[in-house]
Amino acid sequence: MTETYGKVAFYPGCALDGLGKPYEVSIQLVANDLGLKYERLDDYNCCGALEVKNVNTMAGFLLPARNLSLANRVKANTVMSACPGCHYSLSRTHYFMSKYVKVKDRVNFYLKEMGELPYENNLFMIHVVEFIRNAFGPEKLKAIVKRRFDGLKVAPYYGCLYVRPKQYLQTGYMKIKDDPERPVFMDELLQSIGAEPVQFEAKVMCCGGPHVYSDAETSMHLEARIIKEAVRNGAELLITDCPLGHVAIETNMTKIEKKYGVRISLVYFTQLLALALGHSPEEVMLDANITRPMDVLKKYLR
Repeated sequence: MTETYGKVAFYPGCALDGLGKPYEVSIQLVANDLGLKYERLDDYNCCGALEVKNVNTMAGFLLPARNLSLANRVKANTVMSACPGCHYSLSRTHYFMSKYVKVKDRVNFYLKEMGELPYENNLFMIHVVEFIRNAFGPEKLKAIVKRRFDGLKVAPYYGCLYVRPKQYLQTGYMKIKDDPERPVFMDELLQSIGAEPVQFEAKVMCCGGPHVYSDAETSMHLEARIIKEAVRNGAELLITDCPLGHVAIETNMTKIEKKYGVRISLVYFTQLLALALGHSPEEVMLDANITRPMDVLKKYLR
């Protein structure tokens, strides 16, 4: 189904050049093994996913629009994001520029002033979960797995912005988009390598990631709810697709354990897929995960 997406431009976002680097490294390993092609955007800027849009509406559109303009410059058909916050931000700008002529004209005026190409609303937005699931698929993945994780119980945590709001992300409107309330694409990929997703009602709950520093207590409370739900249902690992949520939960884990009495190790879904495809813990940068998932995974990696 790679023809579904045409040329894919990858927008890594701020996190993947920082604490989320293991996510990008493992995405590249998986994509190479599956023969999935994309072009990483150069000279990209912050997508403005957090407070920017609340402080300055136009900046909230212009920051993502410049990244979409960069994708136009490389003649992409699709923009892929790894962070649901970035995915939301890019999709939101595309939606408003498509729906409101005044927004489109004003954003493109500023892009021109910056020496960038106008954005003509000609791109399709996807998350990397959707890309791997649709462009390769769970069944084909199952057939080439080199290391299975049979019996490993996992809680796939998608985060609140992977599927919402659906009018921006088009979730639920087409088969290549996940369910807007109960997403399953990551579950399907994990099942293909033998892992067992547990019942997990918290899979799209907010983790409070944007407020991990500004309101630590609220953030920890939200994160603890997610961890409690995962542990209560028997999960050994929390599997993530969001670098913001992943880093926020990991950095708070010691405090959460002390205050709420629960903890769990975190792994990016692409790290686990890359391990299943035969890569080593060193290659997928598993030692960069603060919560030490090797304690759980070592029995599968002999």
